[in-house]
Amino acid sequence: MFFINNVNIINHRKNQKITNLDKPCKGITHRKSNALATIKCDYNYNIFLDGKNRAKRSVTNQDRYAIVQKPLGLVLEEEEDGMVVIANVDPKGNSAQSGFDIRVGDVVVAVSATFGDEVWSTRGVGLDRVLKSIKIRSGDFVTIVLESKDENQDSKDEASENASKRRDDAREKFGAPVILDPITLTPMKPESGKKPKLFGLFETD
Repeated sequence: MFFINNVNIINHRKNQKITNLDKPCKGITHRKSNALATIKCDYNYNIFLDGKNRAKRSVTNQDRYAIVQKPLGLVLEEEEDGMVVIANVDPKGNSAQSGFDIRVGDVVVAVSATFGDEVWSTRGVGLDRVLKSIKIRSGDFVTIVLESKDENQDSKDEASENASKRRDDAREKFGAPVILDPITLTPMKPESGKKPKLFGLFETD
């Protein structure tokens, strides 16, 4: 658990200051379990970032956002699926005094790009990336885009469905993955109940 204070990140669990945000700090980050973390690992890529979310974008009227002067005065936590949530808001800090709607439990889904008014998605990227983005942001103010837990869950469910559809479409187009014998590096025989396809690929009934 980290408190964003000036240019340092305070680790309350070990009472240490971490000034190099490039170093991994996952070992001392508080994490919460989430079933979608397993789904994310199964796909072996961040299913929460589609092509649209991988690009910089402008903040819209549909976003709940806050423009906050550094230091932000927030405690952030990373959940098991890589989402970053607000664990605490310092009542005397800049976030609390900003006049924007910032709530404990909110999910940080986008943060300012290094320059300009656009933001990058932070869905599923983890605490390290979010902290680094805040640190290297040019200027004194940072824009953060927020979602409630319910709104974020809807987004995660939609991302999971889209990832499943992309996987199914790829298997329909290219066939199921070929399994090679680890010694001979030749395709292994299909399991019972599977039909052979052209070029050694297999599909299920």
